[in-house]
This record gives sequence, structure tokens and C-alpha cells, in this order.
Amino acid sequence: MKDSHLTGRGDGWLEASGLLHIFRTLGLAIHPAKLGLALAAIFLTFVLGGVLDWIWTRSGGVDETAVDRFISARELDQPYVEPTGSVGLFHVFREHEQRRLLGFLGSSIPGSSVAAGTSVALYVEAHSNAGPLRNLSGMGYGVWWLLRHHPLFFFLFAGGALVIWGWAGGAICRIAAVQYARDEKLTMKQALAFSREKLFGGFVLAPCIPVAFILIAAVLLVVGGMLLRVPVLGDLIAGPAFLLAIVGGFVVVVLLLGLIVGGSLFWPAVAVEGSDAFDSFSRSLSYPLSKPWKAVLYAIISTIFAGLCWVFVNMFTFFALTVTRGIVGFGTSPFGWWSRGEGGAAVRKLDLLWPLAGPNALYSWPNWSQLTWYEHFSAFFIGVYVLIVIGLMWSFLVSFYFSASTVIYFLLRHDVDGTDLDEVHMEDEEPGGDSFRPESSPLRASTDVSLPISNAT
Repeated sequence: MKDSHLTGRGDGWLEASGLLHIFRTLGLAIHPAKLGLALAAIFLTFVLGGVLDWIWTRSGGVDETAVDRFISARELDQPYVEPTGSVGLFHVFREHEQRRLLGFLGSSIPGSSVAAGTSVALYVEAHSNAGPLRNLSGMGYGVWWLLRHHPLFFFLFAGGALVIWGWAGGAICRIAAVQYARDEKLTMKQALAFSREKLFGGFVLAPCIPVAFILIAAVLLVVGGMLLRVPVLGDLIAGPAFLLAIVGGFVVVVLLLGLIVGGSLFWPAVAVEGSDAFDSFSRSLSYPLSKPWKAVLYAIISTIFAGLCWVFVNMFTFFALTVTRGIVGFGTSPFGWWSRGEGGAAVRKLDLLWPLAGPNALYSWPNWSQLTWYEHFSAFFIGVYVLIVIGLMWSFLVSFYFSASTVIYFLLRHDVDGTDLDEVHMEDEEPGGDSFRPESSPLRASTDVSLPISNAT
């Protein structure tokens, strides 16, 4: 069993807030296997979105400002008309969600404008034009736009992305769970094997359960509305039974709240307990609702810490690439040779092969028309390597999210059920699996799938 400073039983506000435990997320997030899994999932998601965009844009695309116009129309209570263009739906959706996500992280840092004028402060302020809640709601509007106006695209993309991230995200959560609870590191092969075994019955099905319940409740409410439309008979039956509609509305709201509050705990619950989707859903819903203020506190601390870590990682990557580009670029044109810039201005060769604008634009496509065929070759490989570095930067954020969610699940489980933080389901083929005693954990999903709220206070 872990020491008191790891079990959450210590005294002081640091232990009560979970701050010391959440700070461990940074160490958990930089695990090479997690970064590799996240990078592979990001790549596959881009491939999926690119293929769907290629199919959809054959009959026309949308304008890049489509989501922003949709949000403005909703806020002003005006009808929304989809603007036509040549850009794919995934491209528009991805750019919008990325911008809102960066805004959410940047605006979540308290006092982010204190060091005004510095490069770091300018970077943070560029993502802090709106508050955290507005950026978070903007991300939700982006999903609603895709579902409302392009449902077929949404379901195809969401289904494929759910399988991709269920496998990769589940493996990341599994590695984080074993590493946090037992200080042991699983290999990527072991994590993927666990995730594959629990894929459809756990990681994929878990987030679908509340959605299915919401759809069933919504269909019943629609049927009740259709019955109320029937003259005489509808008024005599549906009128007195309208109380059931109100109850159904409350059920939908509770499920939506559970999906929002406990959605990030679905996969950690499967990874920690080795349970199925229904047990994961019950735990992920009951833990935050049993300790709502603890759940909010953990979420706020994790978000602020994630924002600080992201700014550091992003700026570190920017400076590293800038130094590399500056030194190599000087070697390509040490005396300003090459008058290939606009108006015959001197320009370095590397500037043509690799445009770099700033922390928010670590790479952009070069002007291929200015390059010869052999320069296309070098520019291609430079672009691939730089994009891999950028992908690893985003992989850190993904790994941080899943690792933080896993740590929060451990903390909430301890707060509600009093379960030790070092108790985690282990497979026989995993490190330390033979020494784990299943009977020592009252929350093993194979023997108990009831709602874990009996000890709630």
C-alpha cells in the first residue's frame, strides 16, 4: 500500500484538493508509449477525416467561417444558411475545435496577462479573447453544427473516431492506471492487447449507453407529443399523462449532465477496473454526482495545470524549431545569396522550404511553384519531420487528458468508496499480475456491478 501522501489520507488542503496527485499527471503524460499511441490515433483520425472530406467535396464544400456563422446565428436567434465554399467539413470542424481548445486552455490560466509584452504572454493572450466557458461552449456548438447540418458525415466520422480513440485512448488510460497505482509501466503491446479485449464491450460501448438512453427518452417524448396532437382522445389521454413527459425531460437532463460531467471517466473506469461498459457508465455517473464539488475542484486544477503545461510545451517546441531553423538556415545562405524573394530580395533557402510564422503556425506549406523538382524532395521530408514534431506536441496534450482523467477517477473512487489508490485490476500477463489478489478489491467489476454509492457522504 502506498504511503499516506499517495493514498489521499494525509492532512492539509493540498491532500484535500488532490493537487499533489494531479501534479503527477505531467510525469504520466510524457510516457513514450502513450505519446506513440496518441500520435498514431491523431494520424488515423486525420486520415479518416481527409477521406470523408475527399468524398464530400466532390459535390461541393463549405466556407471556412461556417461554424462561426452558425454560432452567431444561434446567439442572435436568426436563421442559419449554410455558406457554400470549397473547404471540407472535417477541415472546418477541426480548425474551429482546435482554435476553441487553445482558447480554452489559454483563458483558463489565472493572470495570464500579468507579464504583458513578453512572447509567452502574447501567445497566451492570443488564445484568451474569450472566457473558458465561452470557448468550451464554442466547442460544443461545433459538434452541434456538424450533427445538425451534416448528420451522415457526423455519424460516419464519429463512429470511426470512436473506434480509433477507444482503442488508443483505452490503451493510454490502461498504461496510466497501472503506472499511477503500482508504479509499473506496461508495454505498448500489453496496453493494446488489454484495449482490444475491452474495445467494443467497454471502451466503445460505454459512451454510447447514455446517448442511447437519451435517444430512447427523446423518442418516447416525441410519441407523446404526437399523441397530444390527436383531437379529443389526445387531450383526454396525453394531457393528464404530461407528468410523464416532465419526468422524461428530467431524465434526459440528468443523462446529459452525466455525459458532460462523467464522460471523461468512462474509459478510465474500464482501464482501472477491467469492467464492462455498464459498470463503467454507473461508476462514471455516480462518482461525480456523489462528490460534485470534489469533481469540479479536480477538473479546475487539472485544466489550469494542463494550460500551463501546454504553453510550456508549445513554446519549448517553437523555440527548438526556431533555433534549428535559424542555424540550418544560416548554413543554407550564409551571406544572403539567393535573390529569390519577392522583388528579387535575398532570402534563405530554408525559408522557402520551411515557412515558420510563430508558435501558432509552426509549419505551413511552402510555395511549391517557387521550388525546383529536387527542392520539392527536400521540402517534403522537412515537412514530414516537422509535422511529426508538431504531432508529438499535440500527442502530449492527448496523453495529458487521458492521464489526468485516470488520476481523477482514482481520486473520486477513493473519496466515494474509500478504495485505496493502489488497487487496480491486473491481467495475469501484466507485470505484478500474479501478486494481485482479486478478493482485496470490493469494486472488481466481475463480481459487483452495482452503483458504488453506498459509502457516499
